[in-house]
Amino acid sequence: MARRAWWLMAMALLGAMTAPVLAQEANAPVPATAAVPSPTEQERAMAAWDRASAPGPWHGFLAQRVGKWKVAGRVWNDPAGEPSVSKGEAQIEMILGGRILQEHLRGSSGKLQFEGEGLLACDNSAGTLTWVWVDSMGTMMSVLTGPAGEVGRPVELHGQLTDPASGRIIKLRVVLTFVGVDEFRWEYFGAPEGYDEARMMEMVYTRSR
Repeated sequence: MARRAWWLMAMALLGAMTAPVLAQEANAPVPATAAVPSPTEQERAMAAWDRASAPGPWHGFLAQRVGKWKVAGRVWNDPAGEPSVSKGEAQIEMILGGRILQEHLRGSSGKLQFEGEGLLACDNSAGTLTWVWVDSMGTMMSVLTGPAGEVGRPVELHGQLTDPASGRIIKLRVVLTFVGVDEFRWEYFGAPEGYDEARMMEMVYTRSR
C-alpha cells in the first residue's frame, strides 16, 4: 500500500508539473490521458519496483556472514617483496530490512591502529554487486562494482583510486571468494597507469568462535 500511495503521489506531481506546459501548446493539443500512464502501465511499473526492492537469493546468502570475524591482512608495497601484516576484528550485520551488508572493522598493523566501514549491496535490477569502503587511513571512498553472477561463486569487482604519491590513477580488480559459511577473503590487484597488474592486498575473514 505504501508503494502504491507513493506511485500515485508521483504521478499527481508529474501531472501538476506538466500541466502549465501543455496549456501553452495550444497548437499541438495533447490527449488528457497522455500525461498519466494507463493502469496497466502503473501496475507493471509498481510490480517491477517491488521485485527490485525485495531481498533476493544474494541477500539471503550475504546474511549468512552476520556475526563477528577475525581478520588477517597482508599488504604488498613491493610485489616481489615480503608483505606487511595486520590483524583485526570485524562485526557484520544486515541493515535496511536485510538489503545491505554492513561491516565495521577495527585492526592494527604494528603500532598503527585503524578502523573502517564497508557496505556490500546486490542490485536486483542491474544484476551487480557493489562494495563501498572508507577507513581512517585515508579520505578517499573506494567504490567497486561487478556482475553478481551465480550466488556464492567468486565475484570480481572493478574500480579505481588515485595514488597519493604519484597522482596516477590505479585501476583496481578485486576478487571476493566465499569458503563455506565460516571464511571468505578479499584479494586486491592494482595496475597503475603504464604498469602491469600486481597483487596489492589480501584480507582473510574467519568466523570468531
